Amino acid sequence: MIGAPILLLASPLLAPQLLAFPYRTETAIGTIWSEQPLDKTMLDTAARDVTARMASTPLASKAETRPIFVTEGGWRWTWLAVSSRGAFAFTRPLTRAVVVNATDPVSGEIRNGRDIGGTRALGSVLAHEFTHGLIRRRYGILTATHMPTWKVEGYCDHVAGGSTLSDADVAELMSAGRDHPALAYYHGRKRVEATLAANGGSVDALFAGE
Repeated sequence: MIGAPILLLASPLLAPQLLAFPYRTETAIGTIWSEQPLDKTMLDTAARDVTARMASTPLASKAETRPIFVTEGGWRWTWLAVSSRGAFAFTRPLTRAVVVNATDPVSGEIRNGRDIGGTRALGSVLAHEFTHGLIRRRYGILTATHMPTWKVEGYCDHVAGGSTLSDADVAELMSAGRDHPALAYYHGRKRVEATLAANGGSVDALFAGE
C-alpha cells in the first residue's frame, strides 16, 4: 500500500494546482494557472494559435481544452518536471495537464536555457503538447508510448507549425559537429511531412506504417 508521504509528494504531479499557483485565467483553450499575471493579449494570441493548429489535424474532433500551468522556471517547474527539466513544456500520459517552463508574462516567450533553440512561443509549445494528448486519445496510451519518436514528436511539431530549431540553427549545429536534443524533433518533422505528402495526408497511415 502506498504510504501517505509518497502520496503527498506525488499529488502535485497529478494535480499541479495543489502547488498553489497564485493566478488563474479562463481562456478558450482551458484554465491557465500561473505564478505571475499574464498579459491578456498574449494569452488571446496563444489561444487563437492553438485553436487554429488543432483545426489543422484530423485527430481533433472537437474543441480542445486542457488545464495549463505556466511557471517561472523555478521550484514549481523543478518539482513538476522531474526528468523533463530541459523541456519547454510537458504532459503526462495519465493526466490532462500541460506544465510550461519559464515564460515571459508579456511576450509569451518560453525559455529552456539553451544557447541554440533556447526559446519558443507559448502558442506553438501548447499546440505541440495538445497534440500529444490527441495521439494518446486516438491510438491509446500504451500504443502511443511505443511509437517511434520521429513520428510522435515530428507530428506534434508538424501540427505546431514548426520546430524548436530553425533551418539556420540546424546548419550551424551540423557545421560545428554539435549534437542537440531537438535535432530528433526537427528531422522527425521533416520526415513526417514527407510521409504525409506521399500518402495523401493520412495521419492514420503515418502512425500505422513502419
